Amino acid sequence: MFKRIALFMGKMDCKPRLPVISLLLLGILATHPVFYSCSDKAIGADGTVIAEFEWNGKHHITLEEMLQEISELPEYKQRQYQDKSGLETYMLLMAESRLILNLARDQKLNEDAEILKKVQDYLHELMVKKITTQEVDDKLVLTEDDYLAHYEANKADYVRPAQVRLLCITLIDEERADEVSAEIKAGKDITEVAQELSDRGELVGPGANASSPGDTDYFGRDAYPPGTEPFLDAAFAAEIGKVHDDVIEVEVQGQKYYMMFRKDEARDEYQKPFEDEDVRKSVERKVEREKRDALMVAWVKQLRERAEVKTYIDRIPEAEPEAEPPAETEPEAAEPEE
Repeated sequence: MFKRIALFMGKMDCKPRLPVISLLLLGILATHPVFYSCSDKAIGADGTVIAEFEWNGKHHITLEEMLQEISELPEYKQRQYQDKSGLETYMLLMAESRLILNLARDQKLNEDAEILKKVQDYLHELMVKKITTQEVDDKLVLTEDDYLAHYEANKADYVRPAQVRLLCITLIDEERADEVSAEIKAGKDITEVAQELSDRGELVGPGANASSPGDTDYFGRDAYPPGTEPFLDAAFAAEIGKVHDDVIEVEVQGQKYYMMFRKDEARDEYQKPFEDEDVRKSVERKVEREKRDALMVAWVKQLRERAEVKTYIDRIPEAEPEAEPPAETEPEAAEPEE
């Protein structure tokens, strides 16, 4: 049935250079009248024919169709089809996809129940999305006053807690920790010790930073899991620049850790202002979500009232309890053979 595909791209006498794809198809055609003048026979009522094939009749692909399709692609994909080579590739893809589509029609897949069900489901999904956009999203109005009011009502959500920064050594061997602590108390610099331990792969937990051994960066009291309270209490109570006197033992999920540190920096609790970029973005997201949810609830409520929705929960059967698996029984001992 398939007889031929005649490709006209690049075969017009004038051989014009195709422009970069624009989202404004009419603008392209207006600024490049050569498309209309090179070959009158290549221009049909529907546009400039760039490919044709026969399959239960003659089918055409026009330049205008192709440019329109490309203009609707995501921008990163449009860039693949900006030059003549890219356009020729897309033209062939269009021809091939239409051939496959015609073959599918010949096999009556357009009447397949499963496909039609999916089409119907997708149609409903698009309809719901469209009407929701019209009735909710397009009516969503957000103002600077809304943002400021939300920020003021939720200022506690935008507080940076008090934090400390340590030069910390964490080990899992108690005897090794005592040895290291003795070296530090004898005058060895804790920074040097942390580097040596890191080079040997002994550091774990807080301070196990290969690029900056011992550096914990800033952290608050909620940074580490339950069991680390003795370490956190000592870290926040210590003096800046002073090495803590003792090795601190903590236990997390059954594993013991031995910690020693020098407190390098501390900063107080800080109320982040609304003007902070991250704060503003967070506020805008939350206000948009809250107002949209409120509009959605009100709209759906109106629909229910308009339709006088009635529900009959008592007609819904109770879920049957899951059957318990049969109890395992001990295998009977085999009788001895006579």
